[in-house]
Order: sequence, then structure tokens, then C-alpha cells
Amino acid sequence: MTASEPKSRPEPGRCPSWARVSLSLLLAGSLSTTALPRAFAAEPAAPAASAIEQRRSLAQAKYEEGVEAYRDAHYVDAVRLFLEADAISPSAALSYNIARAYEKLADDAQTLRWYRNYLRLNPQAKNRADVEQYILSLSQALAKRGLQQLTISTSPPGATVAIDGTPLGVSPLTVELRPGSHSTLLSRRGFSDFNGSFVLPQATAIDVSVALQAAPKRGQAKSEAQRTPDRRFGIAPYVTLGAAAACLGGAAFFEISRRSAQSAARTEQVQLDYERDIDAMNSRQTTARVLLGVGSALAVTGAALLVFNTRLTAESRTTAAFVPGGATLSWEQRF
Repeated sequence: MTASEPKSRPEPGRCPSWARVSLSLLLAGSLSTTALPRAFAAEPAAPAASAIEQRRSLAQAKYEEGVEAYRDAHYVDAVRLFLEADAISPSAALSYNIARAYEKLADDAQTLRWYRNYLRLNPQAKNRADVEQYILSLSQALAKRGLQQLTISTSPPGATVAIDGTPLGVSPLTVELRPGSHSTLLSRRGFSDFNGSFVLPQATAIDVSVALQAAPKRGQAKSEAQRTPDRRFGIAPYVTLGAAAACLGGAAFFEISRRSAQSAARTEQVQLDYERDIDAMNSRQTTARVLLGVGSALAVTGAALLVFNTRLTAESRTTAAFVPGGATLSWEQRF
């Protein structure tokens, strides 16, 4: 199934000029089943080949019903049937046809969503330039309403998406938000939560792509925590202060001991005992002074380390690269 390539397109919300073409033109290009075998081509034989064929047959039947509903101008039914077929067997052509059906209903947001998905699935489309103009026109129509479209995709998909603290669905997710700064939280079982922020421009829809990182196992997480302190200097300030306290305590002990030897020397009657007490007093005084100096230096060092021992935090940086018809937004985390 291939998508047709329209030559022109009116303003969003109006009835397109090609909406008034005859049934023969619809058969010729707009929505056709002539390429259906390619869209739902059978896969090589496998143990579950029969189940795959059943699903493809169901998708083909849904698609054909959608084509008939479109021809009969039953666009609501056509959208429903095309969506059901796309849920079974997604394709770029189905995205294009869904967009065409939504455009008949003057639903700018959904039309924009599915045209963007069409180019996402088929970036080399022959009618890419025309579709990009459609996307730009539809983005401008949303901007006039104070909204813009955002698509969040994750690798792997299926992550819960919360924007500005409100859960909105699972990835891939397309929503309309007011332009400006927004925060997002992506979470999926088995993967680390991802916090980020982005700026939604006013003029164009954007894509946000995030590669989730596998969550470390419990043992690995413990090892990482032991190896990487959550503060800049780890426990070094506390060890330094502890050593300072020990040195100062030792200095106080030897000072008391020095005074005891000095007091004993004053009461000695024998010269040899007096000299022994004096030697002890001098030795203890020297030791006390050394410990006092070392302890003071360690105390100053430990205090300085403690002051600058700030907690390490993850910084999120947002980088946006604008491309024709939209933009791609990604986050980089650094520590």
C-alpha cells in the first residue's frame, strides 16, 4: 500500500479541493487498495505463520472497509477502520490515509499527528515537500489556538510519560501543550527514571526522543554507591576532623602529664630524681606542642573540606535541533 502524492492543499480546517473530486480520482490515487499486497505482505514461514497471516488478513479487511467508508464520505468510520488496521499492522501509507480522513473531519491536531507520523515512517517519501508544507500549515493553525504539538518517543517504547507532574500516557505519545518550558518524567519497569525539561516552540511541532538506561541490579547499585560518593569529597572531611580531634586530645593529655612532671620536680629532694622529672616534663611538652600543631592544621583542613563538600547532583541539559517540518529534542545528563 502506497500513499498518494497530492499536488496542492488548502488551509487547515477547510474542505480540500481534492475532497470534491469524483470517485474515479479516488480510485486513481487518493485511497487505493491496488498496493495492498505490499502493505500486508506475508512474512517468511515461521512457527507462528498462521497467526501472522490471520492478523494480516484482518488488517487488510479493516483497510478495505475503511476505503469503502472513505469513498462513501463516512469519514468517522474510515478513521476508525484505518486506526484498527494500523494497530494490527502499522505502515506509512496507513498513517497517510488516516491523516487524509482526519483532514476531511477538519481535525487539525490529529491530521498533524498522522502526517508527522507518515514522514517519521517514510522519511524518503516522494511527496515529502508537500507533506512538510501541510505540517507547517497545521502547526500554524494550532499556534493560533495557543497550542503546539509534541511527540515523545523512548527506546524502548512503553514508558509512562508525565509532563509537569501529570501522567499523560505511555510512549510513543503525542499531545498538544501550551508553548513554553515544561518538565517531564519518563519511567519504565527495569529502567532508570529519566527527568528532563524542554521548551516547546510556538511555531512548530517537535519530536522528543530519549534512550532509557537500564536500571542497575541491586548488587551493582550497592557497588556503585560504595565506589561513587554522593558528595564531592566523600568522607574525607570527617576522617580529617576525627584525626584532628585525636591529635588535640593527645596534646591535652601530654600537657597535663607535663604539668604533673613539673610539679613532681619541685618536690624532689634527690638531684637525680629532679633531673628525671625535668627531662620527662620537657619531652612531654615537646610532644604536646607537636600534637597541637598537627591537630590544629587537620582541624582547619577538615573544616574547609566540610564547607566545600557539596552534594553531587545530576544536571540536565536540553539540546534542540530543528529540522524541516518539526524539531528533534534530546536530553544529555552529566554529573
